[in-house]
Amino acid sequence: MMKSTVLALVVVMLPGAAPANDEQETAVAITQGAAVASGPATESLHGIVDSVDQGNDTIEIRLSPDKTERFRVQDGLVFNAIRYGDQVEITVQNITGAMTIVGLRKE
Repeated sequence: MMKSTVLALVVVMLPGAAPANDEQETAVAITQGAAVASGPATESLHGIVDSVDQGNDTIEIRLSPDKTERFRVQDGLVFNAIRYGDQVEITVQNITGAMTIVGLRKE
């Protein structure tokens, strides 16, 4: 029952890609025991810009009075749009093991 349920999910998730018999076992092995992910998880955070390091592609955000974190910046994010002290909302994802800002909005 589990194999057919997981296979049905794979077929629904990938329309037009109904696997042949040999591919059914592979599809089940890949998805069994793990949720099918639609992409990296994102998290929205609010804070104050503490520093901008364009040379290292990082921005340090003060998330609370006693907590400051350094985040990598995704390619294409404009550094000159923010300055020290700006209140921002950032959207971050874990990309290759580093928390990376993928979206930024001044508040």
